[in-house]
Amino acid sequence: MSRLFNRESGRLLAITLDHAIARGVLPGLVDIKAAVAAVAAGRPDAMTLQKGIASRLFAPEYAAAGISLIVKATSYSPFHSTFDTPTATVEEALRLGADAISVGMLVGGEDQAQQLTHLSSIAREAEAAGLPLAAHIYPRGDKLEGDRKSVQNMQYAVRAGAEVGVDVVKTEYTGSAESFAEVVRAAHPARVVLAGGSPGRELRDYFRMTADALAAGAAGFTYGRFVWQHPRPDRVVEALGLMVHQDRGVEEALEHANGEGR
Repeated sequence: MSRLFNRESGRLLAITLDHAIARGVLPGLVDIKAAVAAVAAGRPDAMTLQKGIASRLFAPEYAAAGISLIVKATSYSPFHSTFDTPTATVEEALRLGADAISVGMLVGGEDQAQQLTHLSSIAREAEAAGLPLAAHIYPRGDKLEGDRKSVQNMQYAVRAGAEVGVDVVKTEYTGSAESFAEVVRAAHPARVVLAGGSPGRELRDYFRMTADALAAGAAGFTYGRFVWQHPRPDRVVEALGLMVHQDRGVEEALEHANGEGR
């Protein structure tokens, strides 16, 4: 875990580039080699990649620069939108030199049981191998009551991960620091990191969400699209690093991302 979380701040800033199976080959990911290189130039704490991309494009110099590799071991897709199917194993992650393995689970639907079974199995294998386990857990199923991202549904999602031995739970924002703090508390002893959410908002909005989530006790962030779809992913990663690891404000982060900072 100490190889994932920044030693100075104790927080995690990871960038995910595992979207193609889940959401299609989005703008910014067509040239995946360039996308990985652009993100790595900003020196995040970690990058999340599917095994095929990791084995070919996670260069030795990235690890030498202190960037950890998280191998994503499942994915949902436009054709099975509430089911994260296995794509890699603990053995494969270890062979690739991963610092952690990541598994998705979408809760609240008919197929939650199968996904929970798989997550529990990976948790057992990862624990035996000494490999940290992160899980992307979101409430998505049609059996959920009320607002999908209600505090109750979000608490259930993160706690399900903690109950089966997940070390780090990635989940969605609830809309306020106060409500997200309740989600963070429910996940203990697992650490909660925040996903970026849907695109379409301004960079300022993502930075504001980052500041609010830090105030709520988030252990870090695993962001994706708004980072690598930006013209300068490296500067966005650096700007986020200022916030996550140095507690800098939104305006300073924006200045850096826009090329006005250091």
